[in-house]
Amino acid sequence: MIFKRHIFTVIIAVFLFFPSLGFAETKEIISEGTYNMGDGETPSVAESRALLQAKRTALEQAGTYVESWTKVENLQLTKDEIQVLASGIMEVEILDKKRTVVGDGFHFWVQIKARVNPDKIEEMAKRVKEKSVIEDYKKIQEAYDKSQREIEELKKQLAGAKGEKEKKQVEAKITDEERLLQAIEWFEKGYEYGINGEYDREIEDYNKAIALDPNYAQAYSNRGVAYYNKRQYDRAIEDYSKAIALDPNYAFAYLKRGFAYDDNKQYDRAIEDYNKAIALNLNYAFVYNTRGVAYYNKRQYDRGIEDLNKAIAINPNYAEAYNNRGIVYNNKGQYDRAIEDYNKAIALDPNYAKAYNNRGFAYANKGQYDRAIEDYNKAIALDPNLAAAYSNRGIAYYNKKNMGRAISDLQKACDMGDEDGCKKLQILQKR
Repeated sequence: MIFKRHIFTVIIAVFLFFPSLGFAETKEIISEGTYNMGDGETPSVAESRALLQAKRTALEQAGTYVESWTKVENLQLTKDEIQVLASGIMEVEILDKKRTVVGDGFHFWVQIKARVNPDKIEEMAKRVKEKSVIEDYKKIQEAYDKSQREIEELKKQLAGAKGEKEKKQVEAKITDEERLLQAIEWFEKGYEYGINGEYDREIEDYNKAIALDPNYAQAYSNRGVAYYNKRQYDRAIEDYSKAIALDPNYAFAYLKRGFAYDDNKQYDRAIEDYNKAIALNLNYAFVYNTRGVAYYNKRQYDRGIEDLNKAIAINPNYAEAYNNRGIVYNNKGQYDRAIEDYNKAIALDPNYAKAYNNRGFAYANKGQYDRAIEDYNKAIALDPNLAAAYSNRGIAYYNKKNMGRAISDLQKACDMGDEDGCKKLQILQKR
């Protein structure tokens, strides 16, 4: 069985809304944010803008702290990755807020305490390596920046408006801009539910974001991810398609729609989407790895190997790509080359249970059943719920004429819901 890419369920939200982590070396940052509300604006949105400024200020200091910590721990992170990481471990508490009258408007002031907890930095550092996480993080920040620029420009236009008609037109635009900002806020709240696997509530908040901004391509795309994780692939495809219709250059929407087509066993359509993602400069290792898997599923083994070679060339430390290439070589009957790739995958990730299982299968194909069983044992020790390893070990015991252990393992695999294990068990029981 070949193993595909890691679906990025919550993408950037994992880092923006990570739950309390609590670690001894917690750093506390006090920061403030202000905002002057003008005509046509609403107090609740104005307060949100002040809070956003306070968070941004705190995040700068948090990023410096995280960067220092990662250097001590020798974690190789880019500045973008550090920024995402810092936002993920920064917990915010509002200490105080005030609203004062300034001229004809209100001045909002918010003071917050940001706590930076580094106890899961290493675990999260692996996640921020996902390219889509960085891209989505940038999109969120760009959306906030754009909103701030737009509102400041509209306030200038309102101040210079001539006549009641022109003033109302500008005020209407201000109302629209506030609505878009609220859509971003609902979008982020949806992410928070996604972290906890609460996909229905996640979808509800994306619905609210979309209701406020029907042209919010990213909200459609991420709602598609939520549906994908509920295994509602057709609904996921609908949302990805809507995102693409709104933004034809949304590379990650093509990629994620490709995932859904892939799981629907629509491999040709999946490959079309992967091709489009690559054409839009999504030239990352995991994209080639994923397309290589799709070619494998179509039994186009040589094209699959070509893509997996590209994935490995881009990222020589990509254990999953070595594992997948090993599977393709195994299906081509090139067992020694398959074993070489599994060895590399295991060297890169010693806890890669599926790679041990696959290497065991290659040894079994070579008739080396004892070595195969050793690998199946290791795979099961690392992942006791890996049904395929029990099934494969059962067949290895059968080939060693140990019928009792063979049936025991196949029964275990069958009990775990492995259809292949159930079929093999039925065959042995009839003999």
